[in-house]
Amino acid sequence: MGVRRTMLGTISDSGLDDVLLIWRRAQVLLKECLNSCSMVRPPYDQIARTMKMMAMAMQQQSAHFAQMEVGRAVVEVVRPMISWDGRDLAEFRRCQPLQFKGDSNLDVVDQWLCEMEKIFSVLGSSKETKLAYVVYMLAGKAEYWWRGTRQMLESRGVVVDWDCFRKVFLEKYFLDSVRYAKEIEFMRLQQGSMSVSEYATRFEHLAHFYSQAISEAWRCRKFAEGLRHKLKKFIVPMSIVEFPALVEKEKTVETLESGGGGSKAARVKDGSSGSKRGGQ
Repeated sequence: MGVRRTMLGTISDSGLDDVLLIWRRAQVLLKECLNSCSMVRPPYDQIARTMKMMAMAMQQQSAHFAQMEVGRAVVEVVRPMISWDGRDLAEFRRCQPLQFKGDSNLDVVDQWLCEMEKIFSVLGSSKETKLAYVVYMLAGKAEYWWRGTRQMLESRGVVVDWDCFRKVFLEKYFLDSVRYAKEIEFMRLQQGSMSVSEYATRFEHLAHFYSQAISEAWRCRKFAEGLRHKLKKFIVPMSIVEFPALVEKEKTVETLESGGGGSKAARVKDGSSGSKRGGQ
């Protein structure tokens, strides 16, 4: 479809042709009216119809230009969003995520989900992005399963987000006995030889299998109690009740401890306690 430029902007050939057709018809009627002015009774009805058609042509032209302006505005808003999503997807693919094709091996399922959550943690992905990426990596039987499940959920009015996906995914690929075993593992989880980052990733993964509601404060206490003794003695007295802040503080103490900075770690503890008392 061609596009022409007018004094008011650009307009498609089909839209311009429609406006010109109405305008030319109005001009013909107007000329007929003027030529018949010598009549005893002026053709008022015909003049009125002519003016109405001219007004209609101008209104359609204005509406068409307004629609074009809205379209251009939408394009300008959407273009940077598409570009940004493209960059995010490129970063995600650089992490070399694995496809999931509906494997029935529970170790494979567990490893795939853990790896995906690890990538999300590194990229700082939002819940919306997590859902988009995890669906992007489904293939084969798993992709067909999700298509049918999503349609069923949406037909019931269920909000389909990352938490919803994770719940139905676990119900599909993990038997009750397996989920119970994961729950027991969560309750007994200790840091052991894992780094704080590895411990936090495993902790968050297993927490999803816990059948009881978890508050932020309880999550922090449970996580801190599983730390190695050298870290726990610094972290527990701080009484941090926000999980992300707790993990970051533990990473800092771990770095100082591994570098032989025991006195520095103690100062981190004292500084946090002092700031807490100052805020009370």
